[in-house]
Amino acid sequence: MLRFPPLAIPVAAACALAVVPSASASAAPARRTVELASFDGVEIVTHFFRAPGLRKGERRPVVLLGTGWAGRGETDPKAEDGQLGPLLRAGYNVVTWNPRGFGSGGAAHVDDPRVEGRDMRRIINWVARQKEVRLDRKGDPRLGMAGGSYGGAIQLVTAGLDRRVDAIVPSIAFNDLAETLYPDEVFRAGWGAMLCSGGFLNGNKLAPQVQKGCLTGLASGRLPDDTYRWFREHGPDHLVRRISVPTLVLQGTVDTLFPLRQGIEVHRAVKANRAPVKMIWFCGGHGSCDTDPGPAKKLTKATVAWFDRYLKGDRRVRTGPGFEYIDQHGVYRSAPSYPMKALGELRAQASGRLEFSRRDADIYLKEKKKKSGNGIPEYMVAARPQAKAVDVALPAVQAPAQTVGTPRVTLRYRGTANKPRTALYAQLVDRGTGLVVGNQATPLPVVLDGRERTVTRDLEAVAWSLTPASRLELQIVPITGLFDWQRSAGRVELTADVALPLVEPGPRS
Repeated sequence: MLRFPPLAIPVAAACALAVVPSASASAAPARRTVELASFDGVEIVTHFFRAPGLRKGERRPVVLLGTGWAGRGETDPKAEDGQLGPLLRAGYNVVTWNPRGFGSGGAAHVDDPRVEGRDMRRIINWVARQKEVRLDRKGDPRLGMAGGSYGGAIQLVTAGLDRRVDAIVPSIAFNDLAETLYPDEVFRAGWGAMLCSGGFLNGNKLAPQVQKGCLTGLASGRLPDDTYRWFREHGPDHLVRRISVPTLVLQGTVDTLFPLRQGIEVHRAVKANRAPVKMIWFCGGHGSCDTDPGPAKKLTKATVAWFDRYLKGDRRVRTGPGFEYIDQHGVYRSAPSYPMKALGELRAQASGRLEFSRRDADIYLKEKKKKSGNGIPEYMVAARPQAKAVDVALPAVQAPAQTVGTPRVTLRYRGTANKPRTALYAQLVDRGTGLVVGNQATPLPVVLDGRERTVTRDLEAVAWSLTPASRLELQIVPITGLFDWQRSAGRVELTADVALPLVEPGPRS
């Protein structure tokens, strides 16, 4: 199984919740496992966990808890890194399952609405017949969904397809699968390699289109048009636009697979439907939290509070402000909603020249033994400052402030290369800490045919505290371990303009 850092599935931290169960409720919960035949006959291994302390004839809401890519449904309520135990202790029935291709029959289609989406409707049909589950009406259970990554995206698919879903907490999920795997036609090779390898381990099975995407993406740095369209049809962005149930979005500031912009788009869509929505940015996700991660129990408490308010219907429960975010010091701050009101921008411009070739990859090959906390090569999950770069120093702020939101870069350039269509990368560096802010690098597609050209792009969103002593700079670099390595050779002269949004620090939360 592909494993993520401890915070990759953020609600996983086992903790004692505010509600202390009675002696009878603390007994091991009943569990039953069935194999449910889906629309095409594929059997989905499904586990039902009865809420602790459930009295005879009593019915309670149920939470469907999804698993990450290449994983199996949770079955151990005592697991320290699981979400099953906290949800059961909060008084919910919980259902977990092995996704198709990952411990169930069939092959993984990557949360395809036409496949895994229909599997979920079958599971919900079955859940509605369980005697412990509270119903809103016949065939319609009082139902929430939780889980991270693959288990986060299936919530967006299911809530967009099935009106019986009442509340969701998607964590480190993707809103647009094609865009995040292949932004500006640049393959996200670092995570792509790990997702592909994990998909083939432990008897896992992948659909032919996924296998094709893995082989061609890693070999050539490109996805074939038919494969790209196949992933594009997954969305779930077109389904997210239908979601009108209470939604708590949890997204990681250092997630270099599904960055903050994926959660921002989900938040924006649900907000437009006037449904209750909240977003929390935390230090974790698919990546490495190299700064203070903040309080360990915050996300678990937020998840349980969300379900208590919108599944149990307890109006006394307060779910907090509409937007909470963490900075590099582990401090959570809040605002009524996202985006926050801007104070202005921090702007800078600089010019320079870069020469590049395939040999630029040597800096990573020399570091191949340097691993992150989960055994993954560090350069594949976190961007790092580079010596070969055009540096754009940003001015110091006059008083403490924060940059929370989406920086923007405009590149005016002229160059030549043996393969004119390639990419450079932009990353924001904090020279005081030696870290790339959020560990993020953003592709800047360029055409180096000797003509003067311009490209403007939003960088990945950030949350970072600044003081007059802070020293930030933008780097334009020819390569990053997060994406496909440079396959061209040439030179470019460029001028880069960068603008960072500034906000007044919100109150601590």
